[in-house]
Amino acid sequence: MNIIIDFETRSRCDLKTEGGDNYVMHPSTEIICLAVTYQEANQKGEWLWYPEHGALPSDLVKAIEQAPLVMAHNAAFDRGIWQIGEDEHNFPVIEFDRWFCTSAQARVNAMPASLDKLTQALDSKYKKNHRGAQLIRLLSIPDKLTGEFNEDPKLMAEMGGYCLDDVRATKSAVAMLRPMTKDEHADWLVSERINERGIKIDLELAKGAMKYATMEQGEIGGKLSTLTDRAVTKHTQHKRIADWVLTKVDVKVKSLMEVYKDGDKKYSLDKNIRAELLEKAGRGHIELPDQVKEVIALVQKGSKSSVAKFSRMVGRCSGEDSRVRGAFVYSGASQTLRFASKGLQLHNMARNCFSASQAEDLKEQMREGYILEDDDGDLPVMDTLSKLLRPALIPDDGNVFVVGDWSSIEARALPWLSKSEHAKDRLEMFADDVDIYMHTADELGLGERQVGKVAELSLGYGGGLGAFSAMAKVYGVEMTDNEVSGVVNAWREKNVWATIFWAQLDRAATLAIRSPGTEHKAGRVTYLFIKDLLGGTLLCILPGDLVIQYPKAKLESVDTKWGPRLNITAMKANWIPAQGVEEWPRISLWPGLLAENVTQALCANILRHSLRQVDRVVGHVHDEIIQEVPVKSADKYKQELQQVMETNPVWAKGIPLKAEPVIMTRYGK
Repeated sequence: MNIIIDFETRSRCDLKTEGGDNYVMHPSTEIICLAVTYQEANQKGEWLWYPEHGALPSDLVKAIEQAPLVMAHNAAFDRGIWQIGEDEHNFPVIEFDRWFCTSAQARVNAMPASLDKLTQALDSKYKKNHRGAQLIRLLSIPDKLTGEFNEDPKLMAEMGGYCLDDVRATKSAVAMLRPMTKDEHADWLVSERINERGIKIDLELAKGAMKYATMEQGEIGGKLSTLTDRAVTKHTQHKRIADWVLTKVDVKVKSLMEVYKDGDKKYSLDKNIRAELLEKAGRGHIELPDQVKEVIALVQKGSKSSVAKFSRMVGRCSGEDSRVRGAFVYSGASQTLRFASKGLQLHNMARNCFSASQAEDLKEQMREGYILEDDDGDLPVMDTLSKLLRPALIPDDGNVFVVGDWSSIEARALPWLSKSEHAKDRLEMFADDVDIYMHTADELGLGERQVGKVAELSLGYGGGLGAFSAMAKVYGVEMTDNEVSGVVNAWREKNVWATIFWAQLDRAATLAIRSPGTEHKAGRVTYLFIKDLLGGTLLCILPGDLVIQYPKAKLESVDTKWGPRLNITAMKANWIPAQGVEEWPRISLWPGLLAENVTQALCANILRHSLRQVDRVVGHVHDEIIQEVPVKSADKYKQELQQVMETNPVWAKGIPLKAEPVIMTRYGK
């Protein structure tokens, strides 16, 4: 019988800034208590253990040794704490393959990952006890004045009760979720192995970047102070900045700054609003005084996320080997089961980066305290730092990276999934190694490959004017709205298989909800509605028996510019409940989103299939695998990785996969 465990701990290590791996390895980290229960609803038995009790009870040891799976919410943390128990309290050894993460189980069910939100969304019998946050502040963190831990016996007893509440809440929630399949559990274990391995940071480069960022932010603060007559002195003074801007702009601009929080109208200058104001001003759609434009641009510059990323790199880096661990979240994007990244945030690092030699030159300039520059002269500091994020990841001495990425994998997978006769020519072009971006540019009479690239990247999932324009901005393509509309229409005429597939997906999903328990197909995709799972769950079954879920799915009538139509909606997994808001928000499953979901889910499964077959993996980014290997064996690993990445799984025959791994001394493009 499976068991569920939960620990409460204390440490002088800051879990939030230094990460779970550093926390469990810190010499001050101690177990406060351990709670255990059986997973099975009909099995009685609970344990609460404190270190002062001595050895674990014999019946608990027996339950642990006999359990096929040891389950925990965010099990990587509990596994690390269990090793403290093995070292200091003679806990029995739990083999790696017996660990099971109930947070990962929630994610594959497209439900919230945190136990608190999960139990709220499920409305399960046992909920997360909110008293826990106060108890953690009181018992798990040393007193700021004395540096000592609170030993109050009453609070310790209350902490034990809170720990038991957590395993009960986990048990209650797990019973309502679809169990993870053997493949899903195996893939989670593969991901945990990669997380354990970690990826090395060039600490000198990262610390140098932080130093330059601090100096640049100081200069930005000085400029803001001058421009605003000292009303704003730092780019982080968000309310002051918004208040100052409101005194300088007209009603039209103010309306663009409006946001609603808890039903009250407020004014904001968050990053999206800042970008929108600058874009509309650049197009002449609104009037912004030059002084205001300069202030907003400075705030944008100072708020670049690369600064925070370098800080996280340094904070989460192991003091023993300069590696950051635990960066990958299995099925973190629950609607597609794609991996997400945390802490290091590898998925969000700009692909436009410096080469290894350029990074070395800039590192030397930092070491000498020079103004950062390249062959063309001075470089904007914040832009420079964002281009140094990837190169800050390095292999150990004597090793190199072997990095392979699939070429245009989503553009190949989408027509294959449609199973359309009209898509065969497109798949043959990929098989013949035709440059699809240039082909599209020529086919649509656009001339430039970059415009063809924007069309391919933005229009495959039902995107229109807005999607094309947003992607065009990323790639520096400028076109009028009329020109964009012409491109959109022409692309759809040349790719009729795509428009047909979008409609087929929408129809199959709709019919599945109307007839629970009956399968409905669209190309290689099957939809099935299970009425009794999570308030009515729409299952999307893909080749390879891959399942993605839409909990609490239903048909709703919505008004559109073409009149009322039935729209599929489902519960949104990632959401922070607001005060006074009881109902969880819903997502609209429009045809383009269904197409995007199935394509990205299939591609993520191809990635997982490859990760099972290669070793020495230290990272991955959607369509990319990063291995750290000995220099002398690099060519062999490169050939093997290419063979794995270009060999189709049996369930994906016919997708023309292409990958050309390269050897790197620093992580790059």
